[in-house]
Amino acid sequence: MKYNFKNETLDRFTALLSEKSSVPGGGGAAALIASVGISLSSMAAAFTVGKPAYAEVNDDMERLLLECEKLRVEALSLMDRDAEVFEPMSAVYKMPKDTEAEREEKDRAMEACLRDAASVPLSLMELCCRGIDIAVEAAEKGSRLLISDAGCSAASLDAALSSAYLNVLINTSSMKDRAYAAELEEKAKKMYLEADGKARKVYSAVLESIQG
Repeated sequence: MKYNFKNETLDRFTALLSEKSSVPGGGGAAALIASVGISLSSMAAAFTVGKPAYAEVNDDMERLLLECEKLRVEALSLMDRDAEVFEPMSAVYKMPKDTEAEREEKDRAMEACLRDAASVPLSLMELCCRGIDIAVEAAEKGSRLLISDAGCSAASLDAALSSAYLNVLINTSSMKDRAYAAELEEKAKKMYLEADGKARKVYSAVLESIQG
């Protein structure tokens, strides 16, 4: 089934999120938050471009604008992709398991579903890592009038990163192929620790700058 959550109104999406339904869920919410975070960095860059006082970083800000737009759209697409990869899992739960052959087939199908389901939040984590780097640059080089927005960008992307990390782990925790699961978990943990540290650091720097 194809989903189109990214084109729903915020009111409708949050209403769907609050219902007793498997999708949308935490993964889709994290993707939306990531898109919001990217957009805040884009705004900070947009208000910097063309300002004589920031002529030295104008090219950098124009580059950020282009990259932010690409990432914003990609994050929104992950809202739908997260739901699409989760849907087959519902069918797997209903598969028969009366015989050994049926149980083996169900296990194979579930393992494939779990791999797909883990791949989307992992992709979102990669996007958030890049987004946090952009927020750092926006905070360091962008207009001082928009420094709080760059800080909010970092905080939003950090929240999305943390949420996506949980969604990776909930899927890998059920995998029978523990070697593959451990590989994904290590990759996700490394990304999380590095990017979370950057986001917290830039947030603290922005807070200190505002407070004087």
